[in-house]
Amino acid sequence: MKMFRQKLLITLIVTISFFFCGCAENFTEKKVDYSEYAFTDTLWTRRAEHDIETIRFGSDGSFAYSCACGNSVNDSDLNEGYTYEDKTKTITIRYFETTEETVSKIKIEMCDEERIKLNFNGEIREFVIALS
Repeated sequence: MKMFRQKLLITLIVTISFFFCGCAENFTEKKVDYSEYAFTDTLWTRRAEHDIETIRFGSDGSFAYSCACGNSVNDSDLNEGYTYEDKTKTITIRYFETTEETVSKIKIEMCDEERIKLNFNGEIREFVIALS
């Protein structure tokens, strides 16, 4: 009986090990490269009601959105990056936690070398390239 338990335990450990090794790719993030799009790797700013806001979409899928005082806007400090769908011009922000202020879909209404207009759930926000 003792030998049976040992074999069962070893079989269970090996099976679980194969499961985790075989599924490891599913748990990792795929690398993205959005460098072909004009809105990426640019620091965009806008004058908001009480402060200046800065937004940046990294070509690697990173995302940051804050005001000049250092606070995040729309809970952007809770994000894990974004994906972009060129057909619909939609940016989808991934969050590890959401709140009432979380905006997960942003549509690009217009983008050129100097300006970008973004649609945040019906609210259009226009940004310009930040001066260095």
